[in-house]
Amino acid sequence: MRVYFVLLVCMFYTSTVFGQSIPYLQNDPKPSVTKESLKRRRNLLEWHQIAGLTTLALWLATNLEGDKASESLYRKSDQYAQGLLLANPQYATNDPMYLVALSPLNRHSIAADYFLLKDPTNNAGLYFALKANEEWEAKRSGDLHKNLAMATFSMYAITAGLAFFSPSKIDTDVENETDGPRIYSPIFAHKAMIPIHLASMLLLPGLGARIEKEGPRAAHQMEQVGWAGFGAMSIALLVITF
Repeated sequence: MRVYFVLLVCMFYTSTVFGQSIPYLQNDPKPSVTKESLKRRRNLLEWHQIAGLTTLALWLATNLEGDKASESLYRKSDQYAQGLLLANPQYATNDPMYLVALSPLNRHSIAADYFLLKDPTNNAGLYFALKANEEWEAKRSGDLHKNLAMATFSMYAITAGLAFFSPSKIDTDVENETDGPRIYSPIFAHKAMIPIHLASMLLLPGLGARIEKEGPRAAHQMEQVGWAGFGAMSIALLVITF
């Protein structure tokens, strides 16, 4: 939890710094506004919105395929154990659990444990060899989920780049006097979501890498982070679009 907290704080600091557009990083407190800069800003922010919607659609597809992959996780030791059970058909004699052990693989498969229990003395060595480097794998949607995740990350980076490189909107003194101080604005809400969906995007690859060894536990954490990030980005787009 401490790592998560520190990462979120860092993301908030990063988003606060980089959320300021480039002209304000200069020494001139009131950068000059030109038609070209305003046109460039409008063009980049329009593409930023389109890229954001594309990213959101890809993120949704990634999460949905990830849920399917998570539900189809199985231990590779059970897969190999099923082959060993087929090589020992005598285990099926008067034992209905043999067919249960050979049922389609899922996270609750018992093939490896059943193989050990049928003959602990002779099968213990093979059992512990299978379990020594336990790995989890998804029967469905695993490759599609990975490809979608890479596409989502790429579009996310493009979306962020379009916002970062767009010239600033310059608030004039007349506007400030007329509008007065603003406690809330769509832009504020839009930027407030950045640390959440950015932290989520950065955490997801690491969580995905853990699934191979940790299985459903890491997959569940990845689902939570993925949907939290998707929710934050949905809010960020809704407040700025409608």
